[in-house]
Amino acid sequence: MGITPKEKELAAVGIAVATGCKPCTDFHVKKVRESGASDTEIRQAMTDAVSVRRSATDTMEDYGFARLGGNNPTNGRQDGDTTDRVRELVCIGAAFGVNCVSSLKTHLKAAERVGISHEDIGAIIKLSAFIKGKAASHVEHLAESLEKPEAVYEKAVSACC
Repeated sequence: MGITPKEKELAAVGIAVATGCKPCTDFHVKKVRESGASDTEIRQAMTDAVSVRRSATDTMEDYGFARLGGNNPTNGRQDGDTTDRVRELVCIGAAFGVNCVSSLKTHLKAAERVGISHEDIGAIIKLSAFIKGKAASHVEHLAESLEKPEAVYEKAVSACC
C-alpha cells in the first residue's frame, strides 16, 4: 500500500512543525487541506510531531545530565505504544527531522507493527530530509541576511518545497 497524498501531506505538516520551518508549515497546511484532511487530522499530526520534538529534547536533556554524573530530576515521561499508520509516518518524519535516533528507532518498530512498508518509510525519510534541508537553508539565509533589510529575508523564505 503506497502513501496517499493526504498521508504524505499530514507527514509533511508534522515534519515542518517539528523542524521549526514556518514557511514550510504554511505551505503544507494549505496543501494538506487541499488533500482533504480535516482540522482534527492536521492538529493530530502537529501534536504528534511536537511530541517527538519534545521527546528528542528530553532525551538530550537526560543525556546532558548523565554526562554531569546525575539524573535529570524532571524526567517522568513515558512513551506510549502507538498503532496508528499516519501517526507513525508523522513521527518517523519528525524524528528524522530533529535528528532523534532513539525516537526514530521507536517509531520504525511501531511502523513495522502497523504494516507500513519500507518503501513508504523511505518516502517519508526523503520528504523529511528535504524539509529539514529547506528549514536549514532558511536559517542559513537569515544568518546571511542580518545586514540586509528584513523584507529581503521575508521574500526569500515565503515558500516551501
